[in-house]
Amino acid sequence: MEKILEVKNVSKKYQNKEGEVLAIQNVNFRVGKGEFVSIIGPSGCGKSTLLSIIAGLEKKTSGEIYIEGEKMEGISPKVGYMLQRDCLLEWRTILSNTMFRTRN
Repeated sequence: MEKILEVKNVSKKYQNKEGEVLAIQNVNFRVGKGEFVSIIGPSGCGKSTLLSIIAGLEKKTSGEIYIEGEKMEGISPKVGYMLQRDCLLEWRTILSNTMFRTRN
């Protein structure tokens, strides 16, 4: 099966007043073409951090991300995600927020 996404040994540490906080550690998985994958876990376990790293919105501390076999560093036009809560305009659906366009 063709790999669309590969996450290899991805970790993320944050700095706070008390020192380092390990958000995620050595995450590994592959997503093949046509697969549907869910990332589940309790609040604060690193799901959004991982998605932000895959999208290139946040830097990883270590590890590698491959999209369609190409090693990714930074933002990729091939990746996007919408958080569970549609916060752009709360009264709109996720679809209508995604389709939202401002006037020129």
